[in-house]
Amino acid sequence: MGVSKIIAVLTLFLCVTTVSGQSILQDYFKGNKDSLIAEATKLINMPDPFFKASQPTNIDPEVIKEMGFEQAYKVNDYYFTVRDKRKIFAYQFPKKTKNTIILVHGVASTAYLYNKTAGLLQEATQAEVFAIDLRGHGKSEGKAGDVDYINQYADDLADIINIVRKQKPKGKIIIAGHSMGGGITLNYAMMNNKVKVDGYILFAPLLGHNSPAIPTPTGKVYQEEPFMKLHIMRIIGLKMLNDISNHSQDSLPVMFLNLPESDPLRSYSYRANQSMAPDDYKRGLQSVNVPALVLVGNKDEAFYAPAIEKAVLENSKADVIVIEGASHNGIRHHPKSYQAINHWVNKNSLR
Repeated sequence: MGVSKIIAVLTLFLCVTTVSGQSILQDYFKGNKDSLIAEATKLINMPDPFFKASQPTNIDPEVIKEMGFEQAYKVNDYYFTVRDKRKIFAYQFPKKTKNTIILVHGVASTAYLYNKTAGLLQEATQAEVFAIDLRGHGKSEGKAGDVDYINQYADDLADIINIVRKQKPKGKIIIAGHSMGGGITLNYAMMNNKVKVDGYILFAPLLGHNSPAIPTPTGKVYQEEPFMKLHIMRIIGLKMLNDISNHSQDSLPVMFLNLPESDPLRSYSYRANQSMAPDDYKRGLQSVNVPALVLVGNKDEAFYAPAIEKAVLENSKADVIVIEGASHNGIRHHPKSYQAINHWVNKNSLR
Protein backbone atom coordinates (compact mmCIF):
# COMPACT_ATOMS: atom_id res chain seq x y z
CA MET A 1 0.00 0.00 0.00
CA GLY A 2 1.48 3.37 -1.01
CA VAL A 3 2.08 6.24 1.38
CA SER A 4 -0.78 8.29 -0.07
CA LYS A 5 -3.15 5.36 0.32
CA ILE A 6 -2.05 4.84 3.93
CA ILE A 7 -2.67 8.51 4.71
CA ALA A 8 -6.09 8.28 3.10
CA VAL A 9 -7.00 5.21 5.14
CA LEU A 10 -5.78 6.79 8.38
CA THR A 11 -7.78 9.93 7.60
CA LEU A 12 -10.80 7.73 7.03
CA PHE A 13 -10.12 5.96 10.33
CA LEU A 14 -10.23 9.30 12.14
CA CYS A 15 -13.52 10.03 10.40
CA VAL A 16 -15.22 6.76 11.33
CA THR A 17 -14.14 7.00 14.97
CA THR A 18 -15.12 10.61 15.58
CA VAL A 19 -18.17 11.49 13.45
CA SER A 20 -21.50 9.96 12.49
CA GLY A 21 -21.97 7.51 9.66
CA GLN A 22 -24.20 9.89 7.74
CA SER A 23 -21.54 12.59 8.01
CA ILE A 24 -18.91 10.22 6.59
CA LEU A 25 -21.28 9.25 3.79
CA GLN A 26 -21.92 12.87 2.86
CA ASP A 27 -18.51 14.46 3.47
CA TYR A 28 -16.09 11.71 2.48
CA PHE A 29 -18.10 9.83 -0.16
CA LYS A 30 -20.31 12.70 -1.38
CA GLY A 31 -23.46 10.78 -0.48
CA ASN A 32 -22.55 7.79 -2.66
CA LYS A 33 -23.34 4.74 -0.52
CA ASP A 34 -22.08 2.32 -3.18
CA SER A 35 -18.66 4.00 -3.09
CA LEU A 36 -18.54 3.70 0.69
CA ILE A 37 -19.45 0.00 0.53
CA ALA A 38 -16.87 -0.63 -2.19
CA GLU A 39 -14.08 1.04 -0.19
CA ALA A 40 -15.16 -0.75 3.00
CA THR A 41 -15.16 -4.09 1.17
CA LYS A 42 -11.59 -3.56 -0.01
CA LEU A 43 -10.45 -2.93 3.55
CA ILE A 44 -12.42 -5.87 4.96
CA ASN A 45 -10.97 -8.32 2.43
CA MET A 46 -7.33 -7.46 3.07
CA PRO A 47 -5.33 -10.53 4.27
CA ASP A 48 -5.47 -11.57 7.90
CA PRO A 49 -2.41 -10.80 10.01
CA PHE A 50 -0.34 -13.87 10.86
CA PHE A 51 2.32 -14.91 13.34
CA LYS A 52 5.73 -15.98 12.11
CA ALA A 53 6.53 -17.76 15.36
CA SER A 54 4.78 -19.07 18.44
CA GLN A 55 4.96 -17.40 21.80
CA PRO A 56 8.16 -18.32 23.68
CA THR A 57 7.89 -21.20 26.14
CA ASN A 58 10.60 -19.94 28.49
CA ILE A 59 8.30 -17.49 30.26
CA ASP A 60 9.48 -15.74 33.41
CA PRO A 61 8.12 -17.70 36.44
CA GLU A 62 6.92 -14.44 37.98
CA VAL A 63 4.83 -13.72 34.88
CA ILE A 64 3.28 -17.19 35.08
CA LYS A 65 2.54 -16.67 38.77
CA GLU A 66 0.81 -13.36 38.03
CA MET A 67 -1.45 -15.03 35.45
CA GLY A 68 -3.29 -16.75 38.30
CA PHE A 69 -2.91 -20.49 37.83
CA GLU A 70 -2.79 -21.05 41.58
CA GLN A 71 -6.11 -22.38 42.91
CA ALA A 72 -5.83 -21.26 46.52
CA TYR A 73 -9.52 -20.86 47.34
CA LYS A 74 -12.35 -23.41 47.46
CA VAL A 75 -15.23 -22.77 45.08
CA ASN A 76 -18.57 -24.11 43.89
CA ASP A 77 -19.61 -24.43 40.26
CA TYR A 78 -22.56 -22.20 39.43
CA TYR A 79 -24.57 -21.42 36.28
CA PHE A 80 -26.63 -18.37 35.38
CA THR A 81 -29.25 -18.65 32.62
CA VAL A 82 -29.39 -15.46 30.55
CA ARG A 83 -32.04 -14.06 28.20
CA ASP A 84 -31.26 -16.31 25.20
CA LYS A 85 -31.30 -19.38 27.50
CA ARG A 86 -27.53 -19.80 27.30
CA LYS A 87 -25.71 -20.94 30.44
CA ILE A 88 -23.05 -18.60 31.79
CA PHE A 89 -20.66 -20.39 34.12
CA ALA A 90 -19.29 -18.92 37.33
CA TYR A 91 -17.09 -20.01 40.21
CA GLN A 92 -18.99 -19.18 43.38
CA PHE A 93 -16.98 -18.12 46.41
CA PRO A 94 -19.77 -18.59 48.94
CA LYS A 95 -20.26 -16.53 52.05
CA LYS A 96 -23.28 -15.91 54.25
CA THR A 97 -23.78 -12.24 53.44
CA LYS A 98 -26.27 -10.10 51.55
CA ASN A 99 -23.49 -8.43 49.53
CA THR A 100 -22.13 -9.73 46.22
CA ILE A 101 -19.23 -9.05 43.86
CA ILE A 102 -19.42 -10.16 40.23
CA LEU A 103 -15.90 -10.51 38.79
CA VAL A 104 -15.32 -10.22 35.02
CA HIS A 105 -12.08 -11.56 33.50
CA GLY A 106 -9.82 -10.12 30.82
CA VAL A 107 -9.20 -10.96 27.17
CA ALA A 108 -8.47 -14.57 26.18
CA SER A 109 -8.87 -15.63 29.80
CA THR A 110 -11.30 -17.49 32.04
CA ALA A 111 -12.58 -17.33 35.59
CA TYR A 112 -10.23 -20.22 36.44
CA LEU A 113 -7.30 -17.78 36.34
CA TYR A 114 -9.12 -15.43 38.74
CA ASN A 115 -9.34 -17.79 41.72
CA LYS A 116 -6.82 -15.80 43.74
CA THR A 117 -8.30 -12.47 42.62
CA ALA A 118 -11.78 -13.51 43.73
CA GLY A 119 -10.53 -14.94 47.02
CA LEU A 120 -8.62 -11.78 47.85
CA LEU A 121 -11.67 -9.68 46.93
CA GLN A 122 -13.76 -11.71 49.34
CA GLU A 123 -11.24 -11.29 52.13
CA ALA A 124 -11.08 -7.53 51.58
CA THR A 125 -14.84 -6.98 51.31
CA GLN A 126 -16.49 -9.93 53.12
CA ALA A 127 -18.82 -10.31 50.13
CA GLU A 128 -19.90 -13.40 48.24
CA VAL A 129 -18.05 -13.47 44.91
CA PHE A 130 -19.04 -14.91 41.52
CA ALA A 131 -16.14 -15.08 39.05
CA ILE A 132 -17.87 -15.52 35.69
CA ASP A 133 -16.74 -17.00 32.39
CA LEU A 134 -17.89 -14.63 29.68
CA ARG A 135 -19.97 -16.09 26.86
CA GLY A 136 -17.75 -18.23 24.63
CA HIS A 137 -15.02 -18.47 27.28
CA GLY A 138 -14.10 -21.26 29.70
CA LYS A 139 -17.12 -23.33 30.73
CA SER A 140 -19.78 -20.90 29.48
CA GLU A 141 -21.89 -21.64 26.44
CA GLY A 142 -21.49 -19.69 23.22
CA LYS A 143 -19.09 -19.59 20.29
CA ALA A 144 -15.48 -18.93 21.29
CA GLY A 145 -14.46 -15.38 20.47
CA ASP A 146 -17.86 -14.30 19.18
CA VAL A 147 -21.20 -12.92 20.31
CA ASP A 148 -24.54 -12.67 18.53
CA TYR A 149 -24.56 -8.87 18.49
CA ILE A 150 -22.54 -5.92 19.73
CA ASN A 151 -22.65 -5.46 23.52
CA GLN A 152 -24.00 -8.92 24.27
CA TYR A 153 -21.32 -9.33 26.96
CA ALA A 154 -22.88 -6.38 28.82
CA ASP A 155 -26.37 -7.81 28.33
CA ASP A 156 -25.23 -11.10 29.87
CA LEU A 157 -23.77 -9.17 32.78
CA ALA A 158 -27.07 -7.29 33.16
CA ASP A 159 -28.97 -10.58 33.33
CA ILE A 160 -26.61 -11.95 35.98
CA ILE A 161 -26.94 -8.79 38.06
CA ASN A 162 -30.73 -8.99 37.77
CA ILE A 163 -30.68 -12.59 39.04
CA VAL A 164 -28.47 -11.67 41.99
CA ARG A 165 -30.62 -8.63 42.79
CA LYS A 166 -33.74 -10.81 42.90
CA GLN A 167 -31.98 -13.31 45.17
CA LYS A 168 -30.71 -10.59 47.51
CA PRO A 169 -33.04 -7.59 47.14
CA LYS A 170 -31.54 -5.76 50.13
CA GLY A 171 -27.92 -6.55 49.39
CA LYS A 172 -25.22 -4.48 47.71
CA ILE A 173 -23.73 -5.46 44.36
CA ILE A 174 -20.26 -4.50 43.12
CA ILE A 175 -18.96 -5.28 39.65
CA ALA A 176 -15.23 -5.91 39.46
CA GLY A 177 -13.55 -6.10 36.08
CA HIS A 178 -9.98 -6.59 34.91
CA SER A 179 -8.68 -5.25 31.59
CA MET A 180 -11.36 -6.18 29.02
CA GLY A 181 -13.62 -7.00 31.96
CA GLY A 182 -13.25 -3.39 33.05
CA GLY A 183 -14.30 -2.23 29.59
CA ILE A 184 -17.38 -4.48 29.68
CA THR A 185 -18.17 -3.06 33.11
CA LEU A 186 -18.10 0.45 31.63
CA ASN A 187 -20.39 -0.74 28.83
CA TYR A 188 -22.79 -1.87 31.53
CA ALA A 189 -22.55 1.53 33.21
CA MET A 190 -23.62 3.14 29.92
CA MET A 191 -26.76 1.00 29.57
CA ASN A 192 -30.20 2.55 29.91
CA ASN A 193 -32.73 0.97 32.30
CA LYS A 194 -30.07 -1.17 33.93
CA VAL A 195 -30.39 -2.76 37.36
CA LYS A 196 -28.68 -0.47 39.85
CA VAL A 197 -25.38 -1.62 41.27
CA ASP A 198 -23.60 -0.08 44.24
CA GLY A 199 -20.01 0.16 43.08
CA TYR A 200 -17.35 -0.66 40.51
CA ILE A 201 -13.79 -1.93 40.99
CA LEU A 202 -11.68 -1.71 37.85
CA PHE A 203 -8.28 -3.40 37.66
CA ALA A 204 -6.15 -1.97 34.80
CA PRO A 205 -9.27 -1.37 32.72
CA LEU A 206 -9.61 -1.08 28.97
CA LEU A 207 -11.32 2.32 29.18
CA GLY A 208 -12.48 2.40 25.57
CA HIS A 209 -11.49 1.72 21.99
CA ASN A 210 -10.11 5.26 21.84
CA SER A 211 -8.44 5.07 25.26
CA PRO A 212 -5.41 7.36 25.60
CA ALA A 213 -3.81 4.61 27.69
CA ILE A 214 -3.43 2.26 24.72
CA PRO A 215 0.20 2.45 23.58
CA THR A 216 0.78 4.11 20.21
CA PRO A 217 2.51 1.87 17.63
CA THR A 218 6.14 2.93 17.34
CA GLY A 219 7.23 0.94 14.31
CA LYS A 220 9.81 -0.79 16.48
CA VAL A 221 10.74 -4.30 15.32
CA TYR A 222 10.52 -6.81 18.17
CA GLN A 223 12.53 -10.00 18.33
CA GLU A 224 9.55 -11.96 19.69
CA GLU A 225 6.12 -12.15 18.10
CA PRO A 226 3.37 -10.32 20.03
CA PHE A 227 0.55 -12.17 21.75
CA MET A 228 -2.11 -10.25 19.83
CA LYS A 229 -2.53 -8.63 16.41
CA LEU A 230 -5.42 -6.47 15.19
CA HIS A 231 -6.71 -6.32 11.62
CA ILE A 232 -6.97 -2.53 11.67
CA MET A 233 -8.08 -2.19 8.05
CA ARG A 234 -10.92 -4.69 8.54
CA ILE A 235 -12.02 -2.88 11.70
CA ILE A 236 -12.17 0.39 9.74
CA GLY A 237 -14.14 -1.22 6.91
CA LEU A 238 -16.64 -2.88 9.25
CA LYS A 239 -17.02 0.33 11.25
CA MET A 240 -17.87 2.10 7.97
CA LEU A 241 -20.54 -0.49 7.19
CA ASN A 242 -21.89 -0.35 10.75
CA ASP A 243 -22.24 3.40 10.46
CA ILE A 244 -24.74 2.91 7.62
CA SER A 245 -26.52 0.17 9.64
CA ASN A 246 -24.96 -2.72 7.73
CA HIS A 247 -23.99 -5.49 10.19
CA SER A 248 -23.84 -8.36 7.70
CA GLN A 249 -20.14 -9.06 8.21
CA ASP A 250 -19.74 -8.38 11.93
CA SER A 251 -18.83 -12.04 12.56
CA LEU A 252 -15.50 -11.67 10.74
CA PRO A 253 -12.38 -11.98 12.95
CA VAL A 254 -10.42 -8.79 13.69
CA MET A 255 -8.33 -9.70 16.74
CA PHE A 256 -5.90 -12.58 16.38
CA LEU A 257 -4.17 -14.36 19.26
CA ASN A 258 -0.82 -16.12 19.13
CA LEU A 259 -2.06 -19.35 20.67
CA PRO A 260 -1.70 -23.03 19.67
CA GLU A 261 -4.05 -24.30 16.97
CA SER A 262 -5.56 -26.64 19.56
CA ASP A 263 -6.83 -23.66 21.59
CA PRO A 264 -10.54 -23.03 20.93
CA LEU A 265 -10.10 -19.27 21.32
CA ARG A 266 -7.60 -17.92 18.77
CA SER A 267 -9.48 -14.86 17.49
CA TYR A 268 -12.28 -12.43 18.32
CA SER A 269 -14.90 -11.27 15.85
CA TYR A 270 -15.59 -7.61 15.12
CA ARG A 271 -18.77 -7.67 17.16
CA ALA A 272 -16.98 -9.33 20.09
CA ASN A 273 -14.14 -6.82 19.88
CA GLN A 274 -16.61 -3.92 19.83
CA SER A 275 -18.33 -5.44 22.87
CA MET A 276 -15.15 -5.27 24.97
CA ALA A 277 -15.30 -1.57 25.84
CA PRO A 278 -17.06 1.72 25.06
CA ASP A 279 -16.37 3.36 21.71
CA ASP A 280 -15.60 6.55 23.63
CA TYR A 281 -13.75 6.29 26.95
CA LYS A 282 -15.06 9.68 28.09
CA ARG A 283 -18.70 8.63 27.75
CA GLY A 284 -17.97 5.37 29.54
CA LEU A 285 -16.33 7.06 32.53
CA GLN A 286 -18.96 9.80 32.65
CA SER A 287 -21.65 7.11 32.93
CA VAL A 288 -20.28 5.91 36.28
CA ASN A 289 -22.70 7.37 38.84
CA VAL A 290 -21.91 5.20 41.87
CA PRO A 291 -18.66 4.83 43.87
CA ALA A 292 -15.84 3.43 41.77
CA LEU A 293 -12.23 2.48 42.39
CA VAL A 294 -9.67 2.21 39.57
CA LEU A 295 -6.39 0.39 40.24
CA VAL A 296 -3.47 0.28 37.82
CA GLY A 297 0.20 -0.56 38.22
CA ASN A 298 3.02 1.70 37.13
CA LYS A 299 4.62 -1.40 35.54
CA ASP A 300 1.54 -2.21 33.43
CA GLU A 301 2.71 -3.68 30.11
CA ALA A 302 -0.62 -3.26 28.29
CA PHE A 303 -1.73 0.26 29.22
CA TYR A 304 -0.04 3.54 30.09
CA ALA A 305 -0.86 4.05 33.78
CA PRO A 306 -0.53 7.88 33.88
CA ALA A 307 -3.03 8.14 31.01
CA ILE A 308 -5.54 5.96 32.87
CA GLU A 309 -5.14 8.09 35.97
CA LYS A 310 -5.61 11.33 34.02
CA ALA A 311 -8.62 10.05 32.08
CA VAL A 312 -10.39 8.80 35.22
CA LEU A 313 -9.78 12.00 37.18
CA GLU A 314 -10.92 14.23 34.32
CA ASN A 315 -14.06 12.28 33.41
CA SER A 316 -15.43 10.76 36.61
CA LYS A 317 -15.61 11.01 40.37
CA ALA A 318 -13.93 7.62 40.77
CA ASP A 319 -10.96 7.08 43.04
CA VAL A 320 -7.85 6.05 41.12
CA ILE A 321 -4.65 4.62 42.57
CA VAL A 322 -1.42 3.87 40.71
CA ILE A 323 0.40 1.08 42.54
CA GLU A 324 4.17 1.05 42.49
CA GLY A 325 5.67 -2.08 40.98
CA ALA A 326 2.41 -3.71 39.87
CA SER A 327 2.06 -5.17 36.35
CA HIS A 328 -1.06 -5.66 34.21
CA ASN A 329 -1.87 -9.03 35.78
CA GLY A 330 -0.01 -8.42 39.03
CA ILE A 331 -2.35 -5.54 39.93
CA ARG A 332 -5.10 -8.03 40.77
CA HIS A 333 -2.95 -9.84 43.33
CA HIS A 334 -0.94 -6.97 44.80
CA PRO A 335 -1.38 -6.46 48.58
CA LYS A 336 -1.72 -2.70 48.12
CA SER A 337 -4.68 -3.26 45.79
CA TYR A 338 -6.58 -4.98 48.57
CA GLN A 339 -5.57 -2.44 51.18
CA ALA A 340 -7.07 0.17 48.86
CA ILE A 341 -10.20 -1.92 48.26
CA ASN A 342 -10.71 -2.47 51.99
CA HIS A 343 -10.44 1.27 52.63
CA TRP A 344 -12.72 2.13 49.68
CA VAL A 345 -15.41 -0.35 50.77
CA ASN A 346 -15.43 1.06 54.31
CA LYS A 347 -15.43 4.67 53.09
CA ASN A 348 -18.46 4.06 50.87
CA SER A 349 -20.36 1.80 53.33
CA LEU A 350 -20.26 -1.12 50.90
CA ARG A 351 -19.36 -3.82 53.39
